[in-house]
Amino acid sequence: MNKFFLAVSLMLATVALSAQHKLTVTVDGIDKTKGKMFIAVYDEANYMKQPLYGTVAKVDTQEVTAVIDSVSAGCYAVVIFHDINDNGKLDMGAFGPTEPYGYSNNAKGQYGPPSFADCAIKVEDDTAVYVTVE
Repeated sequence: MNKFFLAVSLMLATVALSAQHKLTVTVDGIDKTKGKMFIAVYDEANYMKQPLYGTVAKVDTQEVTAVIDSVSAGCYAVVIFHDINDNGKLDMGAFGPTEPYGYSNNAKGQYGPPSFADCAIKVEDDTAVYVTVE
């Protein structure tokens, strides 16, 4: 009986590992080639609260590409900001962010971030996303 459970556990672990994908995020529209690009990936339940995946890339060209490994299949929103002054946060002014930012599908919000539905992407395989920061 223990061998049966071991075999089933190994089979489930293999299935879980095979369901992981690469998410390649390419960001353009970069005016200043300094600082860092913060890339966060959210599911709908945690949108704009706690990212499930993320990475930080050095900005030294006008286009930055980063790969996030081991992303489970699902529906996500990608949120990006360019930390030009390298202080580790998105700087805000009286009328919103003062540093460039963007969302998957190049979605735009009115008086705040766009809805999750507007920036939702499906990851079913290795997936590429292109975002223009503004």
